[in-house]
Amino acid sequence: MPLALVRAGPMRHLSVPSSMTQQTIDILRESGWLHTEHRVRPYDDGHILIPLNDNAPSELPSDLANFPIIDANPVPRNSRESWQARFTELAGEGVLENIIVSKTHEILGDLLIQRHDEVNDQYLPAFIQSKMETHPRIRLMLLDHGVKGEFRIRDLQPIAVRTNRLIWGEELEGLESNLLDPTTDVPENGLRLRLNPSRVYFSSKLQYERQNTTKELTQFSVELGRPINICDPFCGVGPAIAPLLRRESLVGDLLVNDLNPDCLPFLFHNLKPLRGLELNFPQDNLVEPTSGIFVGCMDATQIPSIKDQCGRWDALLVNLPHQTLRLLPALLPLLRPEGPMRICGWTIIPESEVIELPDKLSRIVDCNVEDIEVRVRKQFNATDMLAAFIVRR
Repeated sequence: MPLALVRAGPMRHLSVPSSMTQQTIDILRESGWLHTEHRVRPYDDGHILIPLNDNAPSELPSDLANFPIIDANPVPRNSRESWQARFTELAGEGVLENIIVSKTHEILGDLLIQRHDEVNDQYLPAFIQSKMETHPRIRLMLLDHGVKGEFRIRDLQPIAVRTNRLIWGEELEGLESNLLDPTTDVPENGLRLRLNPSRVYFSSKLQYERQNTTKELTQFSVELGRPINICDPFCGVGPAIAPLLRRESLVGDLLVNDLNPDCLPFLFHNLKPLRGLELNFPQDNLVEPTSGIFVGCMDATQIPSIKDQCGRWDALLVNLPHQTLRLLPALLPLLRPEGPMRICGWTIIPESEVIELPDKLSRIVDCNVEDIEVRVRKQFNATDMLAAFIVRR
């Protein structure tokens, strides 16, 4: 039976520790904010996503305010069978338990991405059919062969596409390229970010950290009593900046830069003040396409050498976790030399060195730091952790 294309419909969910699931559900139900037609489901790092209905306010009361609101595709209570059950129907009893097939995947917009080394080739047809049938909002399924190149872009292989029917295998050959284009709109923090994960770096798992950045800089603006000037030298497609620009009178001047030129068309689409403006980027320099907004496609460590950029910025975002600590010293001249400032970022660091991270950041910044907040976000691999940090002065 042909499978119809169904458009994705993201919904707000409250992300809470699994230990607080029932307590939070009770509060939401009593307040009339629980979406009863969709399922509570696992999320990330021992957290649970609880669906919110349209009555839930954008700013929740104090007993819930510390939990992030995540945009995610809802799972209806009357949804179809799980992909595991459908796989068993296609491949036979006991097969799933005896082959190395990951039970997890990543969904970005209308894409479903699966690591290639977690798929058993012998049962690939059943794997594709079971995943696509039980995820009717997915347009394109891809295998992830890992990252490549200096920009750490994913090597993605399309293995199935949904048009007016499901197409996979040899039928993919000869299809129009636009049908296999992984450009998609990803819901996040009430916005839709356009990107192509085969051309630009993007991690949906950092959505929570970007929410924390927005909260931190919103409070910083209140403390200063004015809009703040923000520099994001590794901006990608703009996931950290877009929610800041949505807040009235939060952002003053802005600098966004990324060395990957493929980021720029998506950046101009995702940042409302830049939408529709002409793309024109001289190498190793910045342009000012609209007043007070500087855009670059250059080595971030060279930005301090550009006239009038040093000492200009109130807040510095450092969103290149594999190189944060190495590159941070070269970026510090961009910050105001005196008065309040903020540095928000995250870094990948050996688990054995996490306890030393505040002292290491203090030595790097070395400018009368008042406070350094470090939060260990998650295990990155067998030996390293992903840690978020905020430096305050």
